[in-house]
Amino acid sequence: MPYLLDEELARLCQNGDDSAFEVLVKRYEKQIFSLAYRLCGDYNEAADLAQEAFIQVYKALGRYDANKKFFSWMYRVAHNTCINVLQKKPKAATDLDSIAEIIADTDNIANQPEAAYYNKELGEMIDEAILSLPDKFREPIYLRYVKELSYQEIGVYLELPVSTIETRLFRGKQMLQKKLKECTGRGR
Repeated sequence: MPYLLDEELARLCQNGDDSAFEVLVKRYEKQIFSLAYRLCGDYNEAADLAQEAFIQVYKALGRYDANKKFFSWMYRVAHNTCINVLQKKPKAATDLDSIAEIIADTDNIANQPEAAYYNKELGEMIDEAILSLPDKFREPIYLRYVKELSYQEIGVYLELPVSTIETRLFRGKQMLQKKLKECTGRGR
């Protein structure tokens, strides 16, 4: 199959072409798995959530409006599916290893043995601090600083106004800063 835009593939799916949906799954399986993993923090559970998310995306294809970006629509369906499944289970933690890159200044200490240890410790400390944030602050922080999405894109994904995203990022960063100061002993 030649390279087709997501929206074209979605139209083919709506017309019964299952191979077009396979292309979409292959194209976005990592992003949807990452979303699921971020929400649950467990590899196996994330794989199950991602699979369920794609099932729900497939079932909802009839409601997709081809005039809108497919990825945004699919991400929203997947996000809602994951949240719905997780709400039926006990709360699980989220792992965000890559957020350490946001705070650590690795350029100044790269290629030193202590740097690897420092970065690992810092990453674990940041993960712990982020995991302790309420869900409504954790997700916008991840989308902004790890996925590097704009406020508008985050608003689309979470179905919230930009002003709410700004507020949650501001408050989430304040909480994160306080928790990190406590972890490093600077907040005492």
